[in-house]
Amino acid sequence: MLTDGVEITSVSGARFGAYLGKPTTPSAPIVVIAQEIFGVTPFIRQTADWLVGAGFGCICPDLYWRQAPNTELDANAPEERERALALFRDFDLEAGVDDLARTIEYARTLPFSNGRIAVVGYCLGGALAFEVAARSLADCSIGYYGVGLEKKVSSVPSIVRPSMFHMGTEDHYVSSETRTILVEHFVRNKNVELHWYAAGHSFARSSSPNFNPTATAAANARTLEMLDSLKTSS
Repeated sequence: MLTDGVEITSVSGARFGAYLGKPTTPSAPIVVIAQEIFGVTPFIRQTADWLVGAGFGCICPDLYWRQAPNTELDANAPEERERALALFRDFDLEAGVDDLARTIEYARTLPFSNGRIAVVGYCLGGALAFEVAARSLADCSIGYYGVGLEKKVSSVPSIVRPSMFHMGTEDHYVSSETRTILVEHFVRNKNVELHWYAAGHSFARSSSPNFNPTATAAANARTLEMLDSLKTSS
């Protein structure tokens, strides 16, 4: 069952909103979904719906609450896309990690949580999922086409919990040099899976010009396989 929202207390004591998806079972892992640069959009809510249907609870925090609360932008509208890019440029990554940490703490206390928490992020959220992995904030972390991961590879050895990253070989944010850097560093850590798909950026969002159903199906199957391990782990 999906609800419109709850509120979570930030590090500063201010409160921010989140979209909540309750599991269909009395107890389940909770997936924290970290948004794209466009906000908590229909795609993010559809992702929550998909995961609830797969046996999880979901919570999607409003990571833009400091800049522009309740932002929901259309990636295919040029003016709104420019607005999203501006928000992304001004986004405080450390504050975003703090918000995810608080969301994870909140998720563990939910009455229908089995205490196991994952983070799944897209684009901006994919970069945040990497930070969550490097800081061991969740039981597992999964990122789709995270931006700027090549700048974070010094933290790869810090990842000690299962983590997975889905990347497109045709992503305009990922040069051939970037791909080489990611492969070279990620392969050294047995806790990290790095998967490549013949697809562009935002390949998992159906409204994207780069939507690739084949890549999405493969990535989502791998994601569910990792998430399913949280249903029985103690």
